[in-house]
Amino acid sequence: MSFIFQQPGTAKLLQAIDGAALNANSGGGFFAFASKGGIDELFGCSHISLMLQQGGAFQLIVGIDAITNAEALLCLSEKVSQFQNLTVNVFLHSHPNSTFHPKFSWFKEGNSLRLVTGSGNLTLRGLGQISTSNPPSGNWEAFVVQSLEGADVAAFEQEITDWLNIQRNAGALCELDDEQVRNRAMANGRVRFVTTPVGDVHTAEAGSPVSDLEVLPLDGIEFDTPEVLVRELSRNRPGQADVGQAALTEFFGYQGVAKNIFIQHVACNNDLGPTLEIRLFISLPSANYRLELRATSALEYIVADDDGRMILVATKLDRSSFRYVILPVTDVNYSFVTAILGPISIQRVGRPMREKRITPEELLSAWPNVPANLLPLNSMIPEP
Repeated sequence: MSFIFQQPGTAKLLQAIDGAALNANSGGGFFAFASKGGIDELFGCSHISLMLQQGGAFQLIVGIDAITNAEALLCLSEKVSQFQNLTVNVFLHSHPNSTFHPKFSWFKEGNSLRLVTGSGNLTLRGLGQISTSNPPSGNWEAFVVQSLEGADVAAFEQEITDWLNIQRNAGALCELDDEQVRNRAMANGRVRFVTTPVGDVHTAEAGSPVSDLEVLPLDGIEFDTPEVLVRELSRNRPGQADVGQAALTEFFGYQGVAKNIFIQHVACNNDLGPTLEIRLFISLPSANYRLELRATSALEYIVADDDGRMILVATKLDRSSFRYVILPVTDVNYSFVTAILGPISIQRVGRPMREKRITPEELLSAWPNVPANLLPLNSMIPEP
């Protein structure tokens, strides 16, 4: 057995996991939390990738109590499509005061088994990051690497099998496309981790301004544009919104290749839409900058006296999940939001739709009763 204490700026856990996969015939892992960055790193490891390409099976269980977001789920789905012998389940339990928290992986070669057990999650900072920055990136983590033989291997495998059977029978092992899993991933995407200066105490609340707090991006997620899109919508068929080329590419992240996103409606009374909308961006021969938004189909399209139009307010939770509100010109909240866009300088058919990208704090300042479910949550407990 070897014990390793990982320091920030190193990737010792990732290296140890890949080392344990050398010449392995099969393997698996349980991780409390997962991020796209961590998933890409794990399955980019040379020995793990080779094992899967050569027909070795890998069974992965991830938790979704926190951190694991829509981007992680979609990334895992891509890996399952890439590797035929990879199976992934999400552990979704019904214990409100408990957290699924294991972090270990194993690899079997013949009758021997190598087990890596420690504190690091399936995230970039948990697995470790090679960094020369000052201070360096990554987490302090500790883990052990053990080799098991004979009866110990059989006992380990039996323990895993028994646990999996119990959870399957309880309905706690879910597929990646399970509706409850997707909704929980959307909720996890709302969380922004914040820190305070030494000696200063704050209470972070949903939608609270964070100008005096340092916001920590989740495992490398940094947005190219502010998180909130405010845009007028031109008249289209019911259920379809023309968001324009800039918003489709820069805000929603369509780059000309197929991409799935999760999107969820929020009513002005703060009610969440009954179902999560899954949208697939695909490359089209004609320029089409429209997005299917189910909530628009129930609203009458009315033009205001000053030529103001229906407004979309969308919040980017992560790079693959979004929430949105639709405000027709007759809504009591319309005046707050149209003021964000400024005056209409030209009133004519086919005029450019007004658009702005702003921060959640700017939206809250302009629209005091903005639905809370539209805004990020600030958490004082980062645990990636």
